[in-house]
Amino acid sequence: MDMWRAIFLIVSLGILTLDAIAQTPQELVQDAISKQQAGDLEGAVREYRQFLKMHPEAAGVRSNLGAALAGLGQFAEAITEYKVALKQAPATPGLRLNLALAYYKTGRISDAAAKLVKVHEDSPENNQAILLLGDCYLRMGQNKDVIRLLRPEHQKNPDDMAIVYLLGTALIRDHQVDEGQALVDRILRNGESAEARFMLGSAKMEASDFAGAREELAKAIALNPNLPGVHVLYAQTLQITAGPEEAQKEFKAELAIDSYNYMANLQMGAMLRQDQKFDEAKQYLTRALETRPGDFAVRYQLAAIALSEGKVDEARSELESIVKESPQFTEAHVSLSLAYFRLKRPADGNREKSIVEKLTAEAQAKQPGVKAQ
Repeated sequence: MDMWRAIFLIVSLGILTLDAIAQTPQELVQDAISKQQAGDLEGAVREYRQFLKMHPEAAGVRSNLGAALAGLGQFAEAITEYKVALKQAPATPGLRLNLALAYYKTGRISDAAAKLVKVHEDSPENNQAILLLGDCYLRMGQNKDVIRLLRPEHQKNPDDMAIVYLLGTALIRDHQVDEGQALVDRILRNGESAEARFMLGSAKMEASDFAGAREELAKAIALNPNLPGVHVLYAQTLQITAGPEEAQKEFKAELAIDSYNYMANLQMGAMLRQDQKFDEAKQYLTRALETRPGDFAVRYQLAAIALSEGKVDEARSELESIVKESPQFTEAHVSLSLAYFRLKRPADGNREKSIVEKLTAEAQAKQPGVKAQ
């Protein structure tokens, strides 16, 4: 076989392009870098991949490929490339952070947090990693971890408003309202801002001042309708003061900003389940579970759907797992009792009913002036 027939065969099989054959590997990767810097990400991806067919061990080039894929919004593919590169060169600066960012963009918040913890350990002065980890903790509802992480950072950088905002929000959600309020006041001294109104709304929600919270959150939305989390909290005030239809609009507005917001997906799934729109509900709940794997509230909603769809044994299995891991979860015991009765297991059903009665009585006893029924 002559040289040109061999080249034609290689190209026809998709192994290399004619452009790649005309370039040395060094020229190919330099051209890819130039295209990436110029914004031609698709061209860069194509040439990085051609280079990696010849040199799959080049971790730096693979990292560049991951960055180009992330720039195109192809985060799942970027994650694959970053993970391979990280195995090849575990000490490469920035690789773990890039992988964390890709996880973050796809809503895999717990995976992002796990990588960011390592980044923070290796580079404790990396401000981007600190803020991103704080935001991950906040999204996962780990307010104490936010406070533990950011309180010392605030002492070192008292004028960093991003730290002030994340720390203040976590303090308020952790019922440390006075300290959180002090940080709100600090933001307000810099002028009217959506962030300050959001934090004030959060504080009023903690104090059960739902009308006041609704007013503050409406102001926050007017100032910045794209502020992450504001539509969720506003929707929760509307659930109490207006009704589910108005709340749904705000949950959807939040998901238009952040399609992986845990609370918006959970609440949409729960409301759609109540409306018996099970297929639509499962889409939201599955996304919520991606953000918080193993979350009891989401798993309960999915089990309740299975029960409603007649998949009783599937529901029973999941509910048993939930109450084993979270024995105080009253609603899960109620649904498990129902599943047992449908499966003709009255002894088990009555046992769960007794647990529900006990948990209900204990909860009512903690409320002053409320007599247990």
